[in-house]
Amino acid sequence: METSSPVPDRPGKTAVWTTSRARGRFDAQQTVPSTTQPADPGVRSLDEVRQVFWDAYRHLFPPHSLAAQMPNGSVVISWSIMDEPSARYPYAAPVMLRFDPDLLETMSHADAGRRAQLAAKFESNLREGLRGYDPFARFPNARVVIIG
Repeated sequence: METSSPVPDRPGKTAVWTTSRARGRFDAQQTVPSTTQPADPGVRSLDEVRQVFWDAYRHLFPPHSLAAQMPNGSVVISWSIMDEPSARYPYAAPVMLRFDPDLLETMSHADAGRRAQLAAKFESNLREGLRGYDPFARFPNARVVIIG
């Protein structure tokens, strides 16, 4: 597909004697956004199964903690620490809960009562995983806890 335009079709390689270049094959298509809403960052509210876990473990975290489900199914928990005098960052170092796929499968087929029992059964795993956790860490790495 040869064009007869005197303007080169490679971006950044315009000739000195031209003031503008023709649209080339490397230029992106101009599109009109279909919405004025911001793009979805991939974080969403908890699904039914993960909500049961959050309800069972919420008491282990400050009352203003927030939990969000990531695209890979993990749950990230953090909270504001801006009012703390020793805080270097506005949020606590996050806690990430990863779930065993077999446990999630079992939970998805269980009724509400059985889900609550299963979630409570793994609270000791979370407590053990949080041992030594420092929300005010100088280098705030996520604490990852495997549930299941």
